[in-house]
Amino acid sequence: MAFIILFIGGFNMALPDFGWAAPVQLFHGVFIDNALLLIYLLLTITMGSYGKVLKTQETLGFAAFVALLGGVGIVSAGINGYALADVGQALRLFLLGAFVLVVAHWSRTRGEAFVLRSYVMGVALIGVMPALRSQNGAGGVLAIAVSLSAWLLLVGRTSGDTTVAIACALIGTVAAAMSFSKTSMTIVACGLVAWIVALIRTTAMRRRRLVAGGGLAVLLAAGAYSARSAETSEVTAAVILSVKTKFANLDVTDQYSMRARYLYFWGVAEIVAGHPLTGVSYRGFYDAITSTATYEAGGMADEDPESGRRGQSNPHNSFLYYAAANGLPGLVVSGLLFVMFLGYLRRSLDVSVVSGRILWGCFALAYFIYGMTLPTLFDTPVLYVPAAVAMAMSSRQRGSRVPHAKVPFLEHPMEVVS
Repeated sequence: MAFIILFIGGFNMALPDFGWAAPVQLFHGVFIDNALLLIYLLLTITMGSYGKVLKTQETLGFAAFVALLGGVGIVSAGINGYALADVGQALRLFLLGAFVLVVAHWSRTRGEAFVLRSYVMGVALIGVMPALRSQNGAGGVLAIAVSLSAWLLLVGRTSGDTTVAIACALIGTVAAAMSFSKTSMTIVACGLVAWIVALIRTTAMRRRRLVAGGGLAVLLAAGAYSARSAETSEVTAAVILSVKTKFANLDVTDQYSMRARYLYFWGVAEIVAGHPLTGVSYRGFYDAITSTATYEAGGMADEDPESGRRGQSNPHNSFLYYAAANGLPGLVVSGLLFVMFLGYLRRSLDVSVVSGRILWGCFALAYFIYGMTLPTLFDTPVLYVPAAVAMAMSSRQRGSRVPHAKVPFLEHPMEVVS
């Protein structure tokens, strides 16, 4: 069941959410992976094995902050009169807090590679489908999957792990290029840098040189074939043109790009100033933002009334989303969650070596860009899967580590033993 929950979690995240590819819901707001997680939790409690899940204090602390974000959401929903519509969305954060606990437990018992492999397989499988239909996919999560696949390459120990990592990296890179999104392209760039470092580290490990060398040979062969293929060359030229188009003419006055992004900061600041303690709840964003002086002055992206009616309007920023919905408490809790995530990630990647610091910087920048441009960082598994893996790794490494001499650039953190 663990594999299915993780796989479907990645699968649903990568769905582009249109027509044939809309995520399957059992009923409003409850997806298949949510239902399976609830069943798993009930079985765990019934069998009396919940003590194994509630094992480490740091995991419990992080999960408590996730639940706290849900708690301030419930308060906001009640005060703003959106109880029926928004309490369920807030309760989802409680479920995600439990998700952190069980994923950390799976990481400790089945290994970090199992968790990352199961999740990115779901992302990669659905990520390739829009490309086959010449449609854009969910570029943000597919781009993040490139970084996660680099991490899988590092912690994996089998050729299957390497194969999944390479496939996910290729699919995520192609999907992000097709998305024609500066956000996705920049996140992928972070992931590709992480991949370079990961390849250097794995080829430096004697027992994995053959596997990693084979993966590198596949990538080089694919690149050589692409360069010789006329059809692929046309695609490559189109991708290069799209990258140049998106980045060569950056304009902060563009109403449909950068200007719209930064004006949301001013608009949300007005909302928080008017509702500092409780915000306007999740579904109140449309009415609140369209009433601000920033919006009425023009220059912001036009808000869709239909999206507002369905409660889907958002500031295209995860931190601003919770600031507007839950006021200053939402902003503070979401900010602390992100800082805690970066701290666990830093410890798990062993930044005592240069390569560890580079990897941490790539992952941190990729997730920061994701959070600053997409509203789904804190209400989906995209943050909580790597957070749980990082907590499990840092806990294990802290328990086995003793003071040691400074290791060279290429040394793998898992190779530093007492």
